Amino acid sequence: MSSLGKICCVVAIVGSLAAGIFGFLTAKERTGYYDRLEKSVAAIKGFPNQASYSPDVKTAADEPAMTLGKVAGQAKKTLDERNKFETDLGETKTKLAESESQVQKLTTDYTSTKKDLDEKTEALTKAAADLQVASTELKDLKDKLGGRSIDEMVKDLDEATEKSKALAVEKKIVDDALAKASAELAQARELLDHKTKGTAPLDMSGRVASINKQWNFVVLDVGKNDKLVEGVELTVYRGNQLVGKIRTVDVEAKTAIADIIPDLTPLEIQVGDKVLY
Repeated sequence: MSSLGKICCVVAIVGSLAAGIFGFLTAKERTGYYDRLEKSVAAIKGFPNQASYSPDVKTAADEPAMTLGKVAGQAKKTLDERNKFETDLGETKTKLAESESQVQKLTTDYTSTKKDLDEKTEALTKAAADLQVASTELKDLKDKLGGRSIDEMVKDLDEATEKSKALAVEKKIVDDALAKASAELAQARELLDHKTKGTAPLDMSGRVASINKQWNFVVLDVGKNDKLVEGVELTVYRGNQLVGKIRTVDVEAKTAIADIIPDLTPLEIQVGDKVLY
Protein backbone atom coordinates (compact mmCIF):
# COMPACT_ATOMS: atom_id res chain seq x y z
CA MET A 1 0.00 0.00 0.00
CA SER A 2 1.29 3.49 -0.86
CA SER A 3 1.93 6.20 1.72
CA LEU A 4 -0.99 8.24 0.40
CA GLY A 5 -3.32 5.23 0.85
CA LYS A 6 -2.06 4.75 4.39
CA ILE A 7 -2.81 8.40 5.21
CA CYS A 8 -6.33 8.09 3.80
CA CYS A 9 -6.87 4.96 5.90
CA VAL A 10 -5.67 6.84 8.99
CA VAL A 11 -8.08 9.69 8.24
CA ALA A 12 -10.94 7.21 7.77
CA ILE A 13 -10.07 5.43 11.02
CA VAL A 14 -9.92 8.74 12.88
CA GLY A 15 -13.31 9.71 11.40
CA SER A 16 -14.79 6.39 12.44
CA LEU A 17 -13.28 6.75 15.90
CA ALA A 18 -14.76 10.22 16.23
CA ALA A 19 -18.17 8.94 15.18
CA GLY A 20 -17.89 6.08 17.71
CA ILE A 21 -16.94 8.46 20.50
CA PHE A 22 -19.72 10.78 19.52
CA GLY A 23 -22.29 7.93 19.60
CA PHE A 24 -20.94 6.68 22.93
CA LEU A 25 -21.16 10.08 24.59
CA THR A 26 -24.56 10.96 23.17
CA ALA A 27 -25.96 7.57 24.26
CA LYS A 28 -24.75 8.16 27.81
CA GLU A 29 -26.34 11.48 28.32
CA ARG A 30 -29.03 12.91 26.08
CA THR A 31 -29.89 15.85 28.35
CA GLY A 32 -29.16 19.20 26.76
CA TYR A 33 -28.47 17.60 23.37
CA TYR A 34 -30.42 20.12 21.40
CA ASP A 35 -28.94 23.07 23.32
CA ARG A 36 -25.45 21.96 22.41
CA LEU A 37 -26.31 20.73 18.91
CA GLU A 38 -25.16 23.90 17.24
CA LYS A 39 -21.80 23.69 19.00
CA SER A 40 -21.47 20.05 17.99
CA VAL A 41 -22.42 20.80 14.37
CA ALA A 42 -19.86 23.65 14.26
CA ALA A 43 -17.21 21.32 15.63
CA ILE A 44 -18.16 18.61 13.16
CA LYS A 45 -17.88 21.08 10.23
CA GLY A 46 -14.23 21.58 11.11
CA PHE A 47 -13.62 17.86 10.67
CA PRO A 48 -12.76 16.72 7.09
CA ASN A 49 -15.18 13.74 7.15
CA GLN A 50 -18.36 14.61 9.12
CA ALA A 51 -19.35 11.98 11.69
CA SER A 52 -22.90 10.61 11.61
CA TYR A 53 -25.15 11.07 14.56
CA SER A 54 -28.72 10.16 15.68
CA PRO A 55 -31.19 12.72 17.09
CA ASP A 56 -32.48 10.09 19.48
CA VAL A 57 -29.23 9.76 21.35
CA LYS A 58 -29.09 11.32 24.82
CA THR A 59 -26.15 13.60 25.40
CA ALA A 60 -24.41 14.96 28.49
CA ALA A 61 -23.00 18.36 29.33
CA ASP A 62 -20.21 19.60 26.97
CA GLU A 63 -18.45 16.32 26.25
CA PRO A 64 -19.62 15.82 22.63
CA ALA A 65 -18.61 19.28 21.49
CA MET A 66 -15.27 19.20 23.32
CA THR A 67 -14.43 15.71 22.11
CA LEU A 68 -15.41 16.52 18.54
CA GLY A 69 -13.41 19.72 18.72
CA LYS A 70 -10.33 17.77 19.75
CA VAL A 71 -10.97 15.20 17.05
CA ALA A 72 -11.53 17.91 14.48
CA GLY A 73 -8.26 19.61 15.50
CA GLN A 74 -6.37 16.34 15.27
CA ALA A 75 -8.01 15.59 11.92
CA LYS A 76 -7.06 19.04 10.60
CA LYS A 77 -3.50 18.49 11.77
CA THR A 78 -3.50 15.11 10.08
CA LEU A 79 -4.89 16.72 6.90
CA ASP A 80 -2.16 19.37 7.00
CA GLU A 81 0.42 16.63 7.42
CA ARG A 82 -1.14 14.76 4.53
CA ASN A 83 -0.98 17.88 2.33
CA LYS A 84 2.62 18.40 3.34
CA PHE A 85 3.31 14.74 2.63
CA GLU A 86 1.71 15.05 -0.81
CA THR A 87 3.88 18.11 -1.50
CA ASP A 88 6.98 16.22 -0.32
CA LEU A 89 5.82 13.24 -2.37
CA GLY A 90 5.60 15.41 -5.50
CA GLU A 91 9.09 16.76 -4.89
CA THR A 92 10.32 13.22 -4.25
CA LYS A 93 8.75 12.06 -7.53
CA THR A 94 10.50 14.92 -9.36
CA LYS A 95 13.81 14.01 -7.76
CA LEU A 96 13.14 10.37 -8.51
CA ALA A 97 12.56 11.21 -12.19
CA GLU A 98 15.82 13.18 -12.22
CA SER A 99 17.56 10.28 -10.51
CA GLU A 100 16.17 7.85 -13.08
CA SER A 101 17.44 10.12 -15.87
CA GLN A 102 20.88 10.20 -14.25
CA VAL A 103 20.77 6.44 -13.80
CA GLN A 104 19.89 6.06 -17.49
CA LYS A 105 22.81 8.33 -18.44
CA LEU A 106 25.15 6.46 -16.10
CA THR A 107 23.94 3.17 -17.59
CA THR A 108 24.68 4.45 -21.10
CA ASP A 109 28.09 5.73 -20.01
CA TYR A 110 28.79 2.42 -18.30
CA THR A 111 27.88 0.48 -21.44
CA SER A 112 30.15 2.68 -23.57
CA THR A 113 32.97 2.50 -21.01
CA LYS A 114 32.62 -1.28 -20.77
CA LYS A 115 32.79 -1.55 -24.55
CA ASP A 116 35.95 0.57 -24.62
CA LEU A 117 37.39 -1.47 -21.77
CA ASP A 118 36.64 -4.72 -23.61
CA GLU A 119 38.33 -3.39 -26.76
CA LYS A 120 41.37 -2.22 -24.80
CA THR A 121 41.51 -5.53 -22.98
CA GLU A 122 41.45 -7.37 -26.29
CA ALA A 123 44.17 -5.09 -27.67
CA LEU A 124 46.22 -5.58 -24.51
CA THR A 125 45.86 -9.35 -24.80
CA LYS A 126 47.03 -9.23 -28.42
CA ALA A 127 49.93 -6.94 -27.47
CA ALA A 128 50.93 -9.39 -24.73
CA ALA A 129 50.87 -12.25 -27.26
CA ASP A 130 52.95 -10.21 -29.72
CA LEU A 131 55.38 -9.38 -26.94
CA GLN A 132 55.72 -13.05 -26.10
CA VAL A 133 56.47 -13.85 -29.76
CA ALA A 134 58.98 -10.98 -29.95
CA SER A 135 60.66 -12.16 -26.75
CA THR A 136 61.00 -15.66 -28.18
CA GLU A 137 62.44 -14.30 -31.43
CA LEU A 138 64.84 -12.08 -29.49
CA LYS A 139 66.02 -15.06 -27.45
CA ASP A 140 66.58 -17.07 -30.63
CA LEU A 141 68.50 -14.13 -32.12
CA LYS A 142 70.69 -13.83 -29.03
CA ASP A 143 71.42 -17.55 -29.22
CA LYS A 144 72.45 -17.15 -32.85
CA LEU A 145 74.65 -14.17 -32.00
CA GLY A 146 76.70 -16.41 -29.75
CA GLY A 147 76.72 -14.07 -26.81
CA ARG A 148 77.54 -10.90 -28.75
CA SER A 149 75.43 -7.85 -28.07
CA ILE A 150 73.26 -6.07 -30.58
CA ASP A 151 75.57 -3.04 -30.41
CA GLU A 152 78.54 -5.18 -31.33
CA MET A 153 76.64 -6.68 -34.22
CA VAL A 154 75.57 -3.24 -35.42
CA LYS A 155 79.17 -2.02 -35.18
CA ASP A 156 80.40 -5.01 -37.18
CA LEU A 157 77.64 -4.44 -39.71
CA ASP A 158 78.60 -0.77 -40.06
CA GLU A 159 82.25 -1.72 -40.57
CA ALA A 160 81.28 -4.34 -43.12
CA THR A 161 79.09 -1.78 -44.89
CA GLU A 162 81.96 0.71 -45.06
CA LYS A 163 84.29 -1.99 -46.37
CA SER A 164 81.69 -2.96 -48.91
CA LYS A 165 81.41 0.65 -50.08
CA ALA A 166 85.20 0.91 -50.32
CA LEU A 167 85.34 -2.35 -52.26
CA ALA A 168 82.58 -1.09 -54.52
CA VAL A 169 84.60 2.06 -55.26
CA GLU A 170 87.73 0.01 -55.86
CA LYS A 171 85.79 -2.39 -58.07
CA LYS A 172 84.50 0.52 -60.15
CA ILE A 173 88.02 1.83 -60.54
CA VAL A 174 89.23 -1.60 -61.57
CA ASP A 175 86.27 -2.08 -63.88
CA ASP A 176 86.89 1.33 -65.49
CA ALA A 177 90.58 0.55 -65.86
CA LEU A 178 89.75 -2.86 -67.27
CA ALA A 179 87.24 -1.37 -69.68
CA LYS A 180 89.79 1.22 -70.76
CA ALA A 181 92.47 -1.43 -71.12
CA SER A 182 90.07 -3.62 -73.06
CA ALA A 183 89.20 -0.73 -75.35
CA GLU A 184 92.88 0.11 -75.83
CA LEU A 185 93.66 -3.55 -76.46
CA ALA A 186 90.88 -3.81 -78.99
CA GLN A 187 92.12 -0.63 -80.64
CA ALA A 188 95.71 -1.91 -80.62
CA ARG A 189 94.61 -5.19 -82.13
CA GLU A 190 92.61 -3.34 -84.77
CA LEU A 191 95.53 -1.00 -85.48
CA LEU A 192 97.90 -3.97 -85.67
CA ASP A 193 95.54 -5.64 -88.09
CA HIS A 194 95.40 -2.47 -90.22
CA LYS A 195 99.19 -2.12 -90.00
CA THR A 196 99.75 -5.73 -90.96
CA LYS A 197 97.41 -5.38 -93.89
CA GLY A 198 98.40 -1.76 -94.69
CA THR A 199 94.79 -0.65 -94.53
CA ALA A 200 92.59 1.90 -92.75
CA PRO A 201 88.87 2.09 -91.99
CA LEU A 202 86.83 2.68 -95.12
CA ASP A 203 85.07 5.64 -93.56
CA MET A 204 88.27 7.35 -92.38
CA SER A 205 88.82 10.87 -93.69
CA GLY A 206 90.95 13.87 -92.78
CA ARG A 207 92.58 17.07 -94.02
CA VAL A 208 96.07 18.26 -94.87
CA ALA A 209 97.10 20.44 -91.95
CA SER A 210 100.52 21.56 -93.24
CA ILE A 211 103.07 20.84 -95.99
CA ASN A 212 106.87 20.53 -95.92
CA LYS A 213 107.96 20.91 -99.54
CA GLN A 214 111.69 20.67 -98.70
CA TRP A 215 111.34 17.21 -97.24
CA ASN A 216 108.33 16.31 -99.37
CA PHE A 217 105.83 15.35 -96.65
CA VAL A 218 102.52 16.56 -95.25
CA VAL A 219 100.97 16.65 -91.77
CA LEU A 220 97.41 15.29 -91.40
CA ASP A 221 94.76 16.05 -88.74
CA VAL A 222 93.94 12.35 -88.19
CA GLY A 223 95.83 9.68 -86.25
CA LYS A 224 95.56 6.51 -84.20
CA ASN A 225 92.32 7.68 -82.61
CA ASP A 226 90.88 7.47 -86.14
CA LYS A 227 92.42 3.97 -86.52
CA LEU A 228 95.14 5.22 -88.85
CA VAL A 229 98.52 3.42 -88.79
CA GLU A 230 101.91 3.69 -90.50
CA GLY A 231 102.40 2.38 -94.05
CA VAL A 232 98.90 3.17 -95.30
CA GLU A 233 98.44 4.82 -98.73
CA LEU A 234 95.86 7.60 -98.74
CA THR A 235 94.32 9.50 -101.64
CA VAL A 236 94.29 13.30 -101.68
CA TYR A 237 91.32 15.13 -103.24
CA ARG A 238 90.48 18.74 -103.83
CA GLY A 239 86.76 18.80 -104.26
CA ASN A 240 86.07 16.03 -106.80
CA GLN A 241 89.53 16.33 -108.38
CA LEU A 242 92.23 13.75 -107.66
CA VAL A 243 95.41 15.47 -106.43
CA GLY A 244 97.70 12.54 -105.63
CA LYS A 245 98.79 9.81 -103.23
CA ILE A 246 100.58 9.88 -99.83
CA ARG A 247 101.91 7.15 -97.47
CA THR A 248 101.89 7.47 -93.67
CA VAL A 249 105.26 7.11 -91.97
CA ASP A 250 104.63 8.30 -88.40
CA VAL A 251 101.25 8.27 -86.65
CA GLU A 252 100.36 9.84 -83.31
CA ALA A 253 97.06 9.88 -81.46
CA LYS A 254 95.53 12.82 -83.35
CA THR A 255 98.06 13.59 -86.13
CA ALA A 256 100.10 11.76 -88.70
CA ILE A 257 103.03 12.46 -91.04
CA ALA A 258 102.78 11.12 -94.57
CA ASP A 259 105.31 11.20 -97.45
CA ILE A 260 104.15 12.45 -100.82
CA ILE A 261 104.43 9.82 -103.57
CA PRO A 262 105.73 11.90 -106.52
CA ASP A 263 104.91 9.44 -109.27
CA LEU A 264 101.29 9.26 -108.12
CA THR A 265 100.83 12.98 -107.39
CA PRO A 266 100.29 14.93 -110.61
CA LEU A 267 99.10 18.09 -108.82
CA GLU A 268 100.66 20.09 -106.00
CA ILE A 269 99.09 19.27 -102.64
CA GLN A 270 97.65 22.23 -100.73
CA VAL A 271 96.65 22.81 -97.11
CA GLY A 272 93.01 21.85 -96.65
CA ASP A 273 92.95 19.11 -99.26
CA LYS A 274 90.85 16.13 -98.23
CA VAL A 275 92.46 12.78 -97.42
CA LEU A 276 90.55 9.48 -97.84
CA TYR A 277 91.52 5.84 -97.62
